[in-house]
Parts: sequence; structure tokens; C-alpha cells
Amino acid sequence: MINRRKSKKRYAKKGIDTQHVFTENNQVFVKNKASYKANPKSEWSPITFKWVSIEKVQDCLVLE
Repeated sequence: MINRRKSKKRYAKKGIDTQHVFTENNQVFVKNKASYKANPKSEWSPITFKWVSIEKVQDCLVLE
């Protein structure tokens, strides 16, 4: 008979870092994380954002 040992593996759960965003008049805004904790009204900052087609993204991917 073969002895099988049960292994207790621990997997670290990593959180996903996310940010609140919204768009208005073709401008993208992100919520400032620091101001969110300090100020309930929170501040939004515009960012430079450009949509890219799936084809362009796939062309840039390097497959191993």
C-alpha cells in the first residue's frame, strides 16, 4: 500500500489594486486615493487616456 501524505499548501491572496474612474465629454477622470480617505467629497483628476483597438494590443503581445 502506498502512503500518501496530504500537503497543506498555503496560497497568498493578493488584492487587486483598483481605482475609481469616470468619463465626461471624452475626458477620463480618476479619484485621488489620498483625498478619498481624508475628504469624503474626494477630488477627481483628469488623465490622458486613449482607446486602443484589440488588434493593436494583440500585435504588441509577445507570446512565448
